[in-house]
Amino acid sequence: MTSLIPHGTPPPTTAERVNDLCSPHRPDYIRVAEPPPVVLAYGIGVDSTALLIELAARGEAPDLVLSADTGSEKPETYEYQTMIAAWMRARGIRYEVVRYIPQRFKHWPPYYSLLSNILTNATLPSISLGRHSCSLGPASETVSFARDE
Repeated sequence: MTSLIPHGTPPPTTAERVNDLCSPHRPDYIRVAEPPPVVLAYGIGVDSTALLIELAARGEAPDLVLSADTGSEKPETYEYQTMIAAWMRARGIRYEVVRYIPQRFKHWPPYYSLLSNILTNATLPSISLGRHSCSLGPASETVSFARDE
């Protein structure tokens, strides 16, 4: 494609063409779609709270924060959840809590919390057997690395 250059004007140099391509006023034609939403899985613990506060402080708050209600938390946890939900609401951060609601009763009695699931199925969480499956693997290494920065 040829551009119109007034008569007597020398053609642009390579550096001028590169500068023109990198101009902040030039529209971005490479981006095909908006970036996907950022969703924070919020465990209401120390690490996820620190991450949430840091993202908000940087002006990079997540588009959605999700927490799973096990139905078996301590009363203090639910009090804190109410407080942090108000904190998010004040900053315009969307917050949703998901809960398990049984649809089909494969086991009797049906369970509505993690504790009743454990009792109904006669199982134990891995931590009771000396394992910490939630804190092993690449995710914890990533969190540790991010914390060291």
